[in-house]
Amino acid sequence: MSDLGGDGVSGGTLWAEERSGQVFSLSWGIGTCRMRSNRHAQLMMNSATHPPKLEDAIETLYRLHVGIIGNGPERHERPHKPLLLLAVLDLVAERVAEPHKIKWGMRLRSLFTQYFELVKQRDDDSSPENPFLYLRKEGWWEPMKIVPGGRTVPLESTPTVAEANAGTVYARISTPIEPFLHLQKDRMELRLALVSRYFPGKMEALRRLFIEPSLHDMSSAYRASTQPEGREMESELASDAESEVGKSGRSAGFRRKVVEAYDFQCAACGLRIKLPGQKELREMTFVDAAHLIPFSTSFNDHPTNGMALCKNHHWAMDRFLIAPGPSGVWEVSRKLMRHRSAGEAELVELQGRRIIPPLDDAYLPSREALEWRVGRLWEG
Repeated sequence: MSDLGGDGVSGGTLWAEERSGQVFSLSWGIGTCRMRSNRHAQLMMNSATHPPKLEDAIETLYRLHVGIIGNGPERHERPHKPLLLLAVLDLVAERVAEPHKIKWGMRLRSLFTQYFELVKQRDDDSSPENPFLYLRKEGWWEPMKIVPGGRTVPLESTPTVAEANAGTVYARISTPIEPFLHLQKDRMELRLALVSRYFPGKMEALRRLFIEPSLHDMSSAYRASTQPEGREMESELASDAESEVGKSGRSAGFRRKVVEAYDFQCAACGLRIKLPGQKELREMTFVDAAHLIPFSTSFNDHPTNGMALCKNHHWAMDRFLIAPGPSGVWEVSRKLMRHRSAGEAELVELQGRRIIPPLDDAYLPSREALEWRVGRLWEG
């Protein structure tokens, strides 16, 4: 049983779930839950009636507050938080850490550094102490410090190397992530989510460092669940048809990030319909998040592999009738004829029109993804 209460005070069990012979429960009490975000508070309240779901955990990982650094083509998301979480998953797999006590220690620093060396870009510094403290912003990560007298207090500054040797600093993880740290298959799902979202181009290299079985095995299983390659006319539909556990969390997380990056605006026609007062993203905006290279092919959920499109242009791109090009303009299939219908004429007029970019250059479509799309434009 996993006790997520604070300082040993618990008032009751909100939920209990048996999974593969193990029972996990969430306990609460006065002062135990320090809510750091409305989203986290909502998830905690929902757990009173519904056990946490893997898709909630995956969606949560997809929207870490990572920050952005650099300029121009080198502008990118900071890698530190997802890298620290990959290291934490390894510590739990090694059974040298538990979700309620992730020690700030030399082993954690070492694992972080190994991952960091594989993904670092210019302007990135190897500083695991920063994500260890600032993950607290996510709401489910609580860094703590043992002070003289044995009292435990919230960590208020970045931990030091001396504290790593002393073992006086640790973090505890709560819902929606904690329930899915106990079983190997769930940890692998979380790893796949982190790598697909933040480091898709480094998947092969990163998986070699994982303490547990290779991510390649899971990726193969994902491929087997999708339509065969060659059904490219419906490639995007196929990419959203996987039967993997947590798929809805992945889709929701990808969509939220991409449509927000484009300010809820279609990158083809500029259509923006954003309804006020709607809680769910799918209810408040007309645009979709379209993969450029389908997930079933690329396992790439980074926003640079996505584009916000209205329903019409998403449909047309899925069928390779239109494609965003690496030159920054839209390309149109010669199969479309202006005289046949007003709809086709509208698509034909898209030829040469500038692609509406995201708000931040860090999320500009990758050249590889744009070339993939143009290379498959339906010319017959």
